[in-house]
Amino acid sequence: MPDIQKTLGTLWGRIADWISTTLVAGRQALLPFIPVLAATVVFLLLIVAVGTVSRLRREHMFHGATLQSIDTMDGTEFEMFLAMLFSHLGYRVQRTGMSHDFGADLLLTSRRNKRIVVQAKRYEGNVGISAVQEVIGAVHYYNGVRGMVVTNRDFTESAQELAARSGIELWDRDRLVTAMSRIPQRRNGSTGSKSIYTRREG
Repeated sequence: MPDIQKTLGTLWGRIADWISTTLVAGRQALLPFIPVLAATVVFLLLIVAVGTVSRLRREHMFHGATLQSIDTMDGTEFEMFLAMLFSHLGYRVQRTGMSHDFGADLLLTSRRNKRIVVQAKRYEGNVGISAVQEVIGAVHYYNGVRGMVVTNRDFTESAQELAARSGIELWDRDRLVTAMSRIPQRRNGSTGSKSIYTRREG
């Protein structure tokens, strides 16, 4: 019996030595990688921080939007604004984000999984027939069920005529305001009953 106890004691001692040696070796092996791991963690935290700031900026731009502020947006900002607007209206939104977008800036998916192609036009003047022609082609290219042209201005008569004949939906300045008025305004992270749209034009 004493021999068994001695053998077990020796065995446990060797196991403990092995565990201790392995831990020390593992720690020494990991030491060169600690700066890299720390840099990776910092980099990931920066990505999260930048993403959060960008999201908060977009939310502020969206919920504080007026026709006046929309008129000062560039084309990309207007697309981002519309993406958030349609998202709040219940659509899944995809931005094409390509120079060769084949006439589509946004692809909407409705609750019934119907694809709608959107051409965004942030203009200084009225939108002409070419925008309608572009979205007609985009509807076919992206296998959409219908197309839309959304602008902060109005449409020429020829654009309206072609849209009516082709089943293209036109959102002019007034229609954009109507859609904006359906979105509640966020107050301190919550949703209140006030619309995001406040008309402030000189």
